[in-house]
Amino acid sequence: MRQVQKITVNNKGGYVFNFSVQWLGSDGKWHTTSWNSGDYPVAQSRTTPPLNEIGVPSDALAVTPHGHAVLGSSGQGNPFVSFAPNGQIATYDAVGTTIIGFAIVLIE
Repeated sequence: MRQVQKITVNNKGGYVFNFSVQWLGSDGKWHTTSWNSGDYPVAQSRTTPPLNEIGVPSDALAVTPHGHAVLGSSGQGNPFVSFAPNGQIATYDAVGTTIIGFAIVLIE
């Protein structure tokens, strides 16, 4: 699993988009940060602050963006990453339309 300090999501879908960050805790449950990117249009991107600064613990088992197409679908990014204070950024593309083909895919 790739280790990163921040997450970027490029909006390449046909919708206004926003995302939060989710992490899998040692309790086996997904948790969601209170941080949110805010709505942004197609052809723009947003990057999180360092994940540990928005509530992701260093022992999180997996980390992923949880995105929402305004007036449409929501879902997790795939594949998951893990947190490390290493300066690296995971970049995901949000693709599809509000209902058909909605996905958040790791590209680098």
